[in-house]
Amino acid sequence: PLVSLGNLQLKAAASHTTMYAGNKRKKLWREEKERLLKMTLEERRKEYLRDYVALKNIPTWMEDLKSKSESDGDDAKEDLQGKKSLSEKVSLYRGDITLLEVDAIVNAGRWLNVL
Repeated sequence: PLVSLGNLQLKAAASHTTMYAGNKRKKLWREEKERLLKMTLEERRKEYLRDYVALKNIPTWMEDLKSKSESDGDDAKEDLQGKKSLSEKVSLYRGDITLLEVDAIVNAGRWLNVL
């Protein structure tokens, strides 16, 4: 029977994936990803090998500013007004980032050469 070009590409892709060990690792990675996505937070925490830092334990900029304003007095309240939107979403963490309870850590830094 005649086979369309689309089916040929699909069959070639299927046979190609079984040829290389790297593709087997990709398949295993995808299976593990699906397994983890189906787990509840409590189930995932049981699999942690060491202590962790939950994100809810890291104060946002707003929470940090509020605690400082209580100790500084009324002058800090003016600083809170214009910074609400971003400061309620951003936190600063100083410590071992591999202990953070997050799904991924991405290094998006870029080195720039300044002449």
